Amino acid sequence: MRYERIAALGAVGVAGAVLLVYLLWIYVTRPEPATAGMDWTNAVLTWMATGLLALAVIAVHLTFARQLWRGEATPP
Repeated sequence: MRYERIAALGAVGVAGAVLLVYLLWIYVTRPEPATAGMDWTNAVLTWMATGLLALAVIAVHLTFARQLWRGEATPP
């Protein structure tokens, strides 16, 4: 039995989970409370730095999922 489609769904699920974790990271590190310890400049720089990493992980997983859906990842 071939498991490419299940693996593709798993890769898409990981991409979605990384996006949700990144959004949670933004929510947790926002400088709204008075005891946050970060100002808006540091918060935005932190979000951009971690966002680039999250974007790279999401792009790799979606590319791998596309290859799995097409059947290009396994030899014939």
